[in-house]
Amino acid sequence: MFVGNSLEIESILKSYNASPEIYDELLNPDGSVRSKYSFILKSFQDMGSHELNKRKMDADRILQENGVTYNIYGDEEKQERNWSLDLFPVLVESSDWRKLERGLDQRAELLDSILKDVYGSRRLVLEKRIPSELVFGSPGFLRPCNGMFGTIGLSFFACDLVRDKSGEFHVINDRIQAPSGSGYSLENRIVLSRIFPSIYRDSNVHRVASYYRSLRKNLHNLSGVKGIDPVVVLLTPGPGNETFFEHAYLASYLGYTLVQGEDLTVRGNHVYMKTVEGLQKVDLILKRVDDNFMDALELKGDSLLGVPGLLEVIRSGNVQVANPIGSSILENRAFTPFMKELCRFYLGEELILPTVPSFWLGNKDSYENVRSRFHQFIIKPVFPDSNEHSYWVGNLSDEAIHRLITKIDQNPKAWIAQEILPYSTIPILTNDGLVPGRAIYRTFTTATEKGFQIMPGGLVRVTTDLNEIFITSQRGAFSKDLWVLASETQKEEALPSSVKEKIEISRAAVGVPSRVADNLFWFARYSERAENNARILREAINGILKFEDGFEITSLHGILQLITHLTSTYPGFIGDDSAELLSNPFPEIQRLMYNSSYQGSMVYNINALSNSAKNVRDRLSDDTRKIVKLLESRSNISSFSYDTMLEDIFQNLIHLSSLTGLAFENLSRESGWYFIEIGKRMERALNLIRVMQNLINLNLQYDKNALESLLNFNDIRITYKRRYRYKMELEPVFDILLFDDSNPRSLTFQINELYENIKFLPNKDPKKIYPEDRQVLEIYTAFKLKDMSMFLNNGNLTEQEFLEWITDLQMKLRNLSSIVAERYFNYTENQRFLGESFSA
Repeated sequence: MFVGNSLEIESILKSYNASPEIYDELLNPDGSVRSKYSFILKSFQDMGSHELNKRKMDADRILQENGVTYNIYGDEEKQERNWSLDLFPVLVESSDWRKLERGLDQRAELLDSILKDVYGSRRLVLEKRIPSELVFGSPGFLRPCNGMFGTIGLSFFACDLVRDKSGEFHVINDRIQAPSGSGYSLENRIVLSRIFPSIYRDSNVHRVASYYRSLRKNLHNLSGVKGIDPVVVLLTPGPGNETFFEHAYLASYLGYTLVQGEDLTVRGNHVYMKTVEGLQKVDLILKRVDDNFMDALELKGDSLLGVPGLLEVIRSGNVQVANPIGSSILENRAFTPFMKELCRFYLGEELILPTVPSFWLGNKDSYENVRSRFHQFIIKPVFPDSNEHSYWVGNLSDEAIHRLITKIDQNPKAWIAQEILPYSTIPILTNDGLVPGRAIYRTFTTATEKGFQIMPGGLVRVTTDLNEIFITSQRGAFSKDLWVLASETQKEEALPSSVKEKIEISRAAVGVPSRVADNLFWFARYSERAENNARILREAINGILKFEDGFEITSLHGILQLITHLTSTYPGFIGDDSAELLSNPFPEIQRLMYNSSYQGSMVYNINALSNSAKNVRDRLSDDTRKIVKLLESRSNISSFSYDTMLEDIFQNLIHLSSLTGLAFENLSRESGWYFIEIGKRMERALNLIRVMQNLINLNLQYDKNALESLLNFNDIRITYKRRYRYKMELEPVFDILLFDDSNPRSLTFQINELYENIKFLPNKDPKKIYPEDRQVLEIYTAFKLKDMSMFLNNGNLTEQEFLEWITDLQMKLRNLSSIVAERYFNYTENQRFLGESFSA
């Protein structure tokens, strides 16, 4: 940010060199500041550089804590990047916005008319308004969707815009099938309104909540459900998708269930969500999956992202999809040169919002025109989903241009040429004050009962590189918020219910998809594993540091070997070259803490925990997500001393304990909570059993140092010493760890909790006994029939008998885990012959 204690407008603008030949958002052609920005600049001046820097850090912190990310394809080092927001908003006055609104509203009507016609009577082809190959040769034209739409058309779309020299907006792209950005725009707005509350309030900025209210109301109407809220799901490709954060964010904000293709199934010509409570009928799918992947039966045969049989359900009218499958035809860039004519044809009007001058190279005259001034164009593939790239001809070498021309000549119909507009420059806040950057505006439009509504705001992507033409998040562009200034003070708006009828009070559990339950279960298990890693590593480090203070070398070596067994990081401290590691354990301890590729390490389990959390992001509270983000941020830390390792362990234990506390204290006792609780108890019990098994196998059961470490590891040493003073003996140690039900980390405590919680798993007939009930009863009975005295002979442990008993418990617990997974996490479709009917 800025350096110095005061910030004058002149100092902000000292590096702002706007070109008089390009429209600039901030400055008039004579170099004076546009009046709409005077208040913002004055406010920044009053704050000063120190305060601005603080607020920039606050904004970055909020975005990081909220987990706002954008996934980068092909970046092996760091696929997931934190979202970047510039604090200087882009301002548009109401008078300018109203003109843009009219153009976007008209464009929405035009796109809706084209969509319905393409899959209906196809007048645009029959009357030769466009070449037929632009429809029938487009991969976006999905023949199985022909005649499916009827009166249902476009529900929403995004439009990318740039300004020309005079400041007029021009369309460069339409995003239809899975338009992204509205969630990021909302997050940008929330962050800036928190960082600059008084500036935001006093600027009279149009609120954007009305757009989401209209979107939700439109989807409710589209579902066809009357009187009650429909079951709407937001279908995402999953956490690997570049905008997965937005999918989870919008699902949570709109109150919809976030699902992946595997969560849905077609039964009896209806779409159902597979939940642990049973199958739940879906009324509408808000899709963020590209069209061609939506139905493996009729579209892309190897797709795992959609729902096999979905198109037939849509034809039957039993589910709706927004935007309709097949709408990707509207992203065919070859339509662009024909938009003026199509607007006259469908609407009888002149096109209000112009497109960037474009030429389809399948037209011979257009191609010759482009070739005569080739350097003035960007060459783009007609189909955005093709494997071809876009090319800025003026930035290519002669050899590259020759290769490009050869490629075009092979199939000119697959390419369009767009003239290069100068774009506008836009103010960006940097360490040197404001500097000009290049920007693309993305606006968002949704259908309503009376037409279309445009979000009074949007997402601006910007780069400081004035020579950059392709301004995308994938190329590292960052974002700005778009403020539409109102003529009067705006009221705060919330997102109300879409149903006007009186809400019926309900305490019934909301359906939890099987995949979500699976991830909640493993979220809890990996949390426990990471905590167990941290605790045993802390004991080992403390043993190393206490070695000169009477800690026996055999005890230390035993604990180090125990770590290898518990983490399954073989060969570790028990391999052929273990002598060297035992004499200098630091490198191995470091790997066990910080090496993410070392399966079983602490950071490996934290990353696994984080991945499970990402899959259920919409189910986690803000506090929980923030703690997971803190754990993630610490997973990149590495230490070169035992002291700092202990501090890292302590910090991780605080965060992991916070996760446990939030789950226990804050989550409602619905089915999702029980899967978390069962996962935690299962992992804690199995870990304690592994500790006991390996303690005996390593002959450490009578080692007083090892027994004390075992108590520390299970966080019960203070209670033990209060009861038994300093007598460290096998029987009381094993008793407090195994059979003392007042110890929340004892084996009996875990089994008691499993026995109680299994009863509350969903979708059970009270008249039946299920496999998980039988298994947990068998575990409970086998444990309760024993006590510590039964494994002692004259004070000595009968090792073989004890190991057989505890190993049997281990097998039964693992079998219980498999039974729960098979019943609740793995919905296997029953095979049937084609044409065979069945009911859900």
